[in-house]
Amino acid sequence: MIDSIAFHLRSAEDTEQFGEQFGALLCSIESHAAAVTLLLSGDLGAGKTTFVRGLARGLGAMNEAVASPTFTIRMDHTGATRSLVHIDAWRIGVHDLEEIGFDEALASNAVIAIEWPERIAAAIPARHVRIALNHAESNDETFDAGRVAVVTFGALAPREVQRILESLALLVRAPRINGYACPTCGKRAESGGVLPPTSNELSPCAPFCSQRCQLADLGDWLSMRHRIAGSEVPEFDE
Repeated sequence: MIDSIAFHLRSAEDTEQFGEQFGALLCSIESHAAAVTLLLSGDLGAGKTTFVRGLARGLGAMNEAVASPTFTIRMDHTGATRSLVHIDAWRIGVHDLEEIGFDEALASNAVIAIEWPERIAAAIPARHVRIALNHAESNDETFDAGRVAVVTFGALAPREVQRILESLALLVRAPRINGYACPTCGKRAESGGVLPPTSNELSPCAPFCSQRCQLADLGDWLSMRHRIAGSEVPEFDE
């Protein structure tokens, strides 16, 4: 059985939408008796808080601002059927968890989203879902290729894992939500969306809508109809 699934998130908007869809998925799970622990790992700027912002909206916390609880350590948000407990463990250790009511949160039916879970690894429950957010690789150092989110599971029953994986797989086939305009003809083309890293749905000619427009743009550069503005090159006497 497949025990993980990966998504390519091309922008912060994609990451937030992925969080929202994940929150809606958790709301749809029939049994709300047990807490759900989400471990959010990734470097600074990987999109952990952005994911939680969408997660809160998916859980029904529509009117609450979500920010990283770096100094408050814990922030609670009221959702439709589950509350959201957002913990930033960067500045704490296992010995601090009693003070922030960690055990009480685990005993509830809350969704507990933990940033920097490595800091409190000894206290992490065996039943958890880990979402690792990493920068997507790109051959062009000047181009932000977005993020790759890898979802894995710890000690969940096979039936639970299968249920979540089947629901997440639907996100892969969901329509893209963003778009861009072809620089040559102005036609709208699809981009963005929650897709696996291996997806070939994005046009190979992007950001152009077709090879014809891509070649037309190349011709404009070769004929110098397109040029990059710059300072005048001084002339030197031979």
